[in-house]
Amino acid sequence: MGFNIKNNYGPNIEVGAGGKVTLVQGRNGLWHTVDAEEEEVVEEIVDIVPDEVKESGDANDDYALVANLMPIFYNNEEDVRRFLKEIRGMAQEDITDVVNRWVDEKRISDYGNSRKGVLWGILNKAGLYTRSKQNWNGRVI
Repeated sequence: MGFNIKNNYGPNIEVGAGGKVTLVQGRNGLWHTVDAEEEEVVEEIVDIVPDEVKESGDANDDYALVANLMPIFYNNEEDVRRFLKEIRGMAQEDITDVVNRWVDEKRISDYGNSRKGVLWGILNKAGLYTRSKQNWNGRVI
């Protein structure tokens, strides 16, 4: 059994009383179950976003900003941080050019409303793109 956590699509997992399921994420982003005797903890990953930041939802906070952008960038934190570094201080029209390039390079999701409304909303709230949503949608392919 496997599912792709990058898009949060997957089966509901039902476990009986006292049951336990161990999930392991492969390098390809897919999750799968592992028998207990096969399990090996290589590295424990600590959540980089403190709970109080998650709850606040303040997009001006770097932790929240990165967390909010992660799904649009295929959950690639390195790309999110690289993108933010690249666009900070950039002219507004140049930001939309970067977005279009990153969509072409498959570094930003082109699924549904992610690059149009959602990305604009996050960047606008953070003060990184201050022009209107109509302007954004006219420039972002």
